[in-house]
Amino acid sequence: MSAEDMELRWFRSQFSAVVHWYKDGRDQYGEQMLGYQGRTELLKDNITSGSVSLRIHNIQVSDHGQYTCFFQSSVSYEEALLELQVAGKLQAELSKFHSPQYHPV
Repeated sequence: MSAEDMELRWFRSQFSAVVHWYKDGRDQYGEQMLGYQGRTELLKDNITSGSVSLRIHNIQVSDHGQYTCFFQSSVSYEEALLELQVAGKLQAELSKFHSPQYHPV
């Protein structure tokens, strides 16, 4: 089943907390949460076979958490839940230890 004519809405805790919205054959950005503007992309390569994916660019720690994908056709609707876990990268800078008693030869 093609998803071209479906409404696809990715949201956080509430239906109105829109991460990405696709309706009427195009992406809708009017209700998108500020924190996701310019960072989401709906991958539509296989939309005619009913397969789409959401890509979030420049992942941030605040992106961690639960997402709901709501999809609706003219005859039915469904939701899928997923949990995004963001693992941070620890970067430490080691400074040289200088001791007044240490004098390299």
